[in-house]
Amino acid sequence: QGDKVEWGGRGTKVGETSTAVGTGASNTVKIVNKLGSGTYAAKVCQDLVLNGYDDWFLPSKDELDLMYKNLKEKVVGGFASEWYWSSSEHSSSSLALVQHFGSGSQSSSLKGDGAGYPEGNDRRVRAVRAF
Repeated sequence: QGDKVEWGGRGTKVGETSTAVGTGASNTVKIVNKLGSGTYAAKVCQDLVLNGYDDWFLPSKDELDLMYKNLKEKVVGGFASEWYWSSSEHSSSSLALVQHFGSGSQSSSLKGDGAGYPEGNDRRVRAVRAF
């Protein structure tokens, strides 16, 4: 987590992901169920075991925005001033939603597919958990 990876599955529509607070965990499960094994944002979060916890997930767009406003702006969490993936898919099968942790702006980015898009579509990942 914190590393740069692609969202995964460029051209593959996961479908039915949400942007709302409280949906990041279910979005993550949907993404991993659709894309399977590999190294991509949602899978990195789902596979993470840290400090004895294994219930990590990729935050939704609105959860990511709360992290920006409540953590990054208060200089908590060591966030880089770069783009971070959300678990919220764009309406296009080639895009997912991202947030910049320097400016706070939200946008979409190509998911990448590992073939012909190395690093160009890699964004940072920050795993979260609900408690």
